Amino acid sequence: MKKLAIIVLLAVVLPVSAADWPHWLGPNRNGTSPETGLLSSWPKGGPKLLWKVPGGEGYSTVAISGGRAITQVQHDGGEFVLALDPVKGTKLWETKIASAYDNTYGNGPRGTPSIDGKHVYVHSPSGPLVCLEVEKGAIVWSVDLLKDLGGKKLNWGLAASPLVQGDLVYALPGAKGAAAAAFNKADGKVVWKGGGDDQAGYATPHPITIAGQKQIVFFNADGLFAMTADTGKELWRVQWKTGYECNICTPLLIGKDRLFVSSGEDVGCAMFELSAADPKIAWESKGKKSVMENYWANAVYHDGYLYGITGHFDVKKMHLNCVDAKNGKLMWTVKNFGKCALTQADGHLYISMHNGDLVLANCNSSKYDEVSRFKGIGQKNRTSVTIADKRMYVRDHSNVYCFDIAGK
Repeated sequence: MKKLAIIVLLAVVLPVSAADWPHWLGPNRNGTSPETGLLSSWPKGGPKLLWKVPGGEGYSTVAISGGRAITQVQHDGGEFVLALDPVKGTKLWETKIASAYDNTYGNGPRGTPSIDGKHVYVHSPSGPLVCLEVEKGAIVWSVDLLKDLGGKKLNWGLAASPLVQGDLVYALPGAKGAAAAAFNKADGKVVWKGGGDDQAGYATPHPITIAGQKQIVFFNADGLFAMTADTGKELWRVQWKTGYECNICTPLLIGKDRLFVSSGEDVGCAMFELSAADPKIAWESKGKKSVMENYWANAVYHDGYLYGITGHFDVKKMHLNCVDAKNGKLMWTVKNFGKCALTQADGHLYISMHNGDLVLANCNSSKYDEVSRFKGIGQKNRTSVTIADKRMYVRDHSNVYCFDIAGK
């Protein structure tokens, strides 16, 4: 572990506001923005482009908080954390945290920054878990989950985003006796580790509160398990094995006590009912005919229905499905829709396509209801859009973009 002096911030950092998107999957960790009053349709060429700035390779989404738009990029042989002015696009700082990560299936960072007050926490696919100052990007501390904790190197790089709750940061080292671990967010010291010896998966840890108890749900290569947030005591476990250890998508909490879990490789999905005891299956849809196989892009939920991209890695064989969250009934499907990622806001699906299209569709459980589409970004994108303060942020392997989506 590198122990670096904590540098006191001289400037006041703005608190989290209702319009922020401070970490992976947004303010409520479900891929949905609470904002309203957004454009209900886009002009032919798309909404107004406010700015476009160089970024770099990678699949990190954009986090927004404290007057900063922060993402992770790769260029010139290194992996960097990049902070921009969210209104003007001006580069505020850029800090190198690791050497470049190259992989046959895509280069660059996978995780999304987690902004927490005066600090931002990031995870490199090569191992480092790093805390930086939000104001100027100085590194406060760095822990390497592979070298310092003995974690196993994953085929496609460590992809989970850091989860910050209270005074702790949670991560998946995937090491002996440390399938999961919690770190002191001030200095990076290990507070607890546990969960057995399981290899890490690619999904971000998720916080839940059941019967008044704060828990952290982890989804690793072996399955789903929950630990007490403060001490790391294991509470329950559900085996969920997927080919190639590809448990990727973050479990989606619906309401207070239902958890949707989905993966690819012909595994499928299930809705769990959570209680003080072990989870129970409300419904499940498994195998090749599953109603939802979220291979790498999370599903979103709106007014009783799940919307998600389902199928295998093949770009041409991925379908867009709508599923009744109460019982798992398939409402509609668009065959061969294409690889994409979804965000939900103001009753609309914001869809970023692998081919570079940006799509706006109504959340409609009766049919696929596309409203607008335009060629907005570069190809081979896998990154969902961020919505904050009536602006839409998205990036590809070259640039970061900001569009005005305020309703007129």
